[in-house]
Amino acid sequence: MSLMLAGEPAALAQAAPVLEALSARRFHVGARPGDGARTKLVNNLLAAVHLAGAAEALALAERLGLDVASTLAVVEQSSGQSWIASDRLRRRLAGDATVRARVALLAKDSALAMDAARGTGLAMPLGAQAAAAFARALDAGLADADDAALFDLAAGRAAPLPR
Repeated sequence: MSLMLAGEPAALAQAAPVLEALSARRFHVGARPGDGARTKLVNNLLAAVHLAGAAEALALAERLGLDVASTLAVVEQSSGQSWIASDRLRRRLAGDATVRARVALLAKDSALAMDAARGTGLAMPLGAQAAAAFARALDAGLADADDAALFDLAAGRAAPLPR
């Protein structure tokens, strides 16, 4: 877990023992209140984009008749690599559906990031597509599933529920 922290350095220093107990990865992103939460939204939107894209790419590999695990191994050592894709999809391909990060969390964060982008007037078509992929996963009843379930949805194994 990473902590994105905003606050006065003296206040963060005072809270350091608690923050160190929570996570070894702490990032001080500024003094302005809310910048930690805004940084988290930016990070999680990119995680959603990476995971949605990787799920679709591996679904294509499967449809092309490729060995999906071997394809992922190539991607992990090539230009398509991303940490979240490797972590989530490697577990999913091994049959591990243990919930570590619920679909609902990236759905929420990607939707909030898109709301923030609209508030700035910034068009973000890739972010919108990732947010839509997670919204489809919610519609398919996958809110409480591990977010790696996006692969099953992309591969056509989890059909969206009727609206």
